[in-house]
Amino acid sequence: MVAVVLLERVEKLGQMGQVVNVKPGFARNFLLPKRKALRATKENLAYFEKQRAQLEAANLKRRGEAEEVAAKLGGLQVVIVRQAG
Repeated sequence: MVAVVLLERVEKLGQMGQVVNVKPGFARNFLLPKRKALRATKENLAYFEKQRAQLEAANLKRRGEAEEVAAKLGGLQVVIVRQAG
């Protein structure tokens, strides 16, 4: 198992700032390349604490943008006609 600190909320794993243990392949192939987590070393934990306010602000901005799109699409109905056979 590899210990990582999450840089954003990951569904079914944890919230931003939590140190979680994951399988090495999941960390290597998904979390680290997509910049969703850092390895939980002393240097990375110190870096995270310095950058925490900026990361939280970026996450709130993305959430606000997503809520605006959700409000626009709220009552939208789409009908797709497709021939079946």
